[in-house]
Amino acid sequence: MLFRSVMLRRTPRIVPGLLLAVLVPATIPAQSSAPAPSPAGAPSGVKVRTVSDTLVGAVGGVAVDRSGAIYVATFGDVVYKVMPDGRTSVFATGLYGASGNAVDSRGRLLQSNFFGNYIVRIDRDGVVSPFAEGLRGPVGIAVDSADNLVVTNCRANTLSWVTAEGEVSTFAESPLLNCPNGITRGPDGTYYVANFTGGKLLAVSADGEVRELATIPGNGNGHVAIARGNLYVTAFQSHRLYRVSMDGSEVVHVAGTGQIGEADGPGLEATFSWPNGIATGPQGDRLYVNDFVNRFPPTIETPPIKKSIVRQVTLPSLGSVMQTALNSGGVAAMRAAHQSWMDNPVTAALFTERDVNALGYRLMGSGQLAAATVVFELNVAANPNSFNVYDSLAEAYMNAGDNERAVEFYRKSLDLNSGNTNATAMLEKLGAE
Repeated sequence: MLFRSVMLRRTPRIVPGLLLAVLVPATIPAQSSAPAPSPAGAPSGVKVRTVSDTLVGAVGGVAVDRSGAIYVATFGDVVYKVMPDGRTSVFATGLYGASGNAVDSRGRLLQSNFFGNYIVRIDRDGVVSPFAEGLRGPVGIAVDSADNLVVTNCRANTLSWVTAEGEVSTFAESPLLNCPNGITRGPDGTYYVANFTGGKLLAVSADGEVRELATIPGNGNGHVAIARGNLYVTAFQSHRLYRVSMDGSEVVHVAGTGQIGEADGPGLEATFSWPNGIATGPQGDRLYVNDFVNRFPPTIETPPIKKSIVRQVTLPSLGSVMQTALNSGGVAAMRAAHQSWMDNPVTAALFTERDVNALGYRLMGSGQLAAATVVFELNVAANPNSFNVYDSLAEAYMNAGDNERAVEFYRKSLDLNSGNTNATAMLEKLGAE
């Protein structure tokens, strides 16, 4: 296997028409006019914040390991390791167009080298070893439970199968593949592929059959990840993030105004700059995206050093989803939002009693006692064996002047936990020891 080019090479010239040729900002409009399919002004519940200092390099892929470490490729010769608290270090060097990546079952990073047409394996200490060659502009990598890979070939418009031993063969060919870029693997073995050219999001079966799933506005996608039972796609050319249902029936704009920038904040108020890589954190409630943040006039002959940053995209909790629904549609909408969340096995598994209870207390503290009572009632129905939720519901009824119901639920709380001193004190206060 010829890998001397890993050590001996010059910085490649980015050829127009190949992946990320659009990284020269003078060639791309500063503002996309692509429509957002979500309702105008509808809040997404997503929050965006920057977690890294500026990194030297452009934007390749992003991967996250089980410990939460974020591996950020630069489409150059470096991969950085960024911790969620922002601590950053150089993880590996000696690469050749580091693009998409993924973590295998042993915590090793599989890293595509776009310009070298090969993949390397990087151990936990950052030691780079040859792994697979014979690819054509490899970018995205998806890993199965046996550490076999499916890799996107942007230059060839194909997908390759790479065994755990590094043997390469063709996995899928289709006219629908148009510079396939990002890829992820679903729980049923379906692969989801984001085209860099044309904006299509594709689904590829385990036997290599390709079909169109959805179109992402903006005519140029980055990468794709799965979180909470949905697909999330970076819209590289329109500076946005989209959520796509697994069946492709729903495409929702959840973050990024479409203006180039680095503003943190609520999803639809935040700004991105050429977002590319995306990966899901180990708890499933956060996504990590890298942005290409260079700014210079289109007339400049020698652009400055390329720079990027890492953004954390926090997905909404049930409490925030219920709050949003209450604000927009009242108590009935809030009930429906809770029911929808609990009916979905993926989101139901992320349900936390504490999160919903906190919403109830926020509402009660702001004078929305009727809505708070409904929140506590929903929490009791979802957690019938929790003494704490009965205690909270009792407090809401007591504040509403319904002492009979308050006594009922304080007693229920004590039945579940005889050591609940607050319930004992409240019963005494209500004259119902």
